[in-house]
Amino acid sequence: MPAKKPKLLIAATAVAAGSAAVYFYVHGLSQQVSNPQDSAKVVPDEAMMAAFISPNPQALSQLQQFGTPGAQKLVGGGLKAFQEQSLAGTQIDFEKDLKPWLGGVMVALLPPDATAKTDPPKLLVVVSVKNKISAWNFANKLKSQQGATTQETEYKGVKISEIAEPTGKRYSVALLNDQLVMAPLRKPVELAIDTFKGAPSLATQQSTTKFFSESAGVKNPIATVYMADYPAAMQQLKANLPDDFQLPSTVLSQFKQVKSLVAGIGADSSGLRVKTIAQLDPKFAQQKPPVGSKLLPRFPGETIALVGGKGLDRLWEQATAEAKDSPEVDRGIEQVRSSFKRLDLDADRDVFGWMNGEFAIGAIGSEQGILSQLGMGAAMIFETSDRPAAEATLKKLDAIAKSNPTVSVAPRQVQGKEVTEWQIPQQGTLFGHGWLNENSVFVAFGGPLVDVITTAPPQPLSSSPSFQAIATALPQANQGYFYIDMEKTMSWANRYLLAVQPNLVSPPVAELLNSLRGVSVATTSTEPTTAQLDLLFAFKSNN
Repeated sequence: MPAKKPKLLIAATAVAAGSAAVYFYVHGLSQQVSNPQDSAKVVPDEAMMAAFISPNPQALSQLQQFGTPGAQKLVGGGLKAFQEQSLAGTQIDFEKDLKPWLGGVMVALLPPDATAKTDPPKLLVVVSVKNKISAWNFANKLKSQQGATTQETEYKGVKISEIAEPTGKRYSVALLNDQLVMAPLRKPVELAIDTFKGAPSLATQQSTTKFFSESAGVKNPIATVYMADYPAAMQQLKANLPDDFQLPSTVLSQFKQVKSLVAGIGADSSGLRVKTIAQLDPKFAQQKPPVGSKLLPRFPGETIALVGGKGLDRLWEQATAEAKDSPEVDRGIEQVRSSFKRLDLDADRDVFGWMNGEFAIGAIGSEQGILSQLGMGAAMIFETSDRPAAEATLKKLDAIAKSNPTVSVAPRQVQGKEVTEWQIPQQGTLFGHGWLNENSVFVAFGGPLVDVITTAPPQPLSSSPSFQAIATALPQANQGYFYIDMEKTMSWANRYLLAVQPNLVSPPVAELLNSLRGVSVATTSTEPTTAQLDLLFAFKSNN
């Protein structure tokens, strides 16, 4: 395949597919929703990957209600520049030549020939045609471009147009009922015709039917990506990367865990939603069912960001096992071990070894005491079944602090609980730790947060309007989660970070961040061999 893509593929995929969702977000369209199953009917079942983008009117209507005017203007300007650059040197006008007939767009990667496994995968583009007359006019315009030549042949009764540009680049096009198929090479088009005539298609695969047709279960889908053979697709990606760009071995090691993957992107009243479902190799099955968080109610409504999950000890064991085959992971593991060793702590035994329950780590806004100059502090809660090991680690840390003459270490009673604090004269409490119950230990950075975590918050994060809007739309029974309140984050950044370094965030990026209420992520599994990731971008309403 030539390094520079043919202009037809740029027009139909880079512009039509790559910017379709953004375009319709800004301008909107009212039309029949394209179906990925219809496009998949002409894609051979051997396809390693297929991506589908559809101008879903319900989703686009939702997207138009989100984002600040500045963010919408920024997206629209970026799209216009992208279209102008992509179509430069052609007589193609997106508004006149593509928009009137363009439906959903599917881009599929077919495996290379068996005799040439090191060749790049074969690209096949399938475009749903909603107006055949407009599509016919577009085809004629392509053929009539100055210097272009067209050769028309038949394959199994279907006409294939092979178009050659003056530069020598060629591409093939055929119309199969309401689906326009195109490729830089003739062979993928012939395979699409074979499929159209009855050969097995991607749509007939049993594993495809449920998840791909339902776009992984998202409402109002805009885009769907399906990898029928995830390891093969990733190996092809690895084989065809530039020599100066290599995938980390940590990524390569994940290939063997996933058999197939489907991801859906859609929009609903909560925002822009991404959902990924991976079918795992049975050897990597999830052993523990997802459950709701018991630690979340301990965090107050002032929490800016929160990450949580279960079994840090197991995650550490997995990372150390992976380090044997991954230099990158091995370096990271050794850095962590060295850091704790300087504190006379063994990372495996004294730190992660006893963290076998739920954990939660949060950034909490506060302007009290020692936190007045920073505007926030951090608190961590760890469940453990080995309290003696956790207490031994904390005693070692207290001993190190006591060796510093400027730090005093003393106990204090808070709400009937004994906490240990490290205090600096004339500044206040720098660090504190204690037990919330028999098996839950906390550490807090910043004296005000010691009181916050040991006291049941009158307005917990879980019941705050922001958390309800950003996070509760995702599975509450999960194996891990992440939450960030972008409004609180930007308010803090404007006051404490950008006031000192105003150029740290560019105006366009700041505009986009200011259009978000927040972001939430949850990982879960509906069954042992299925891993699911849900991601929500909760936007501000522009109404």
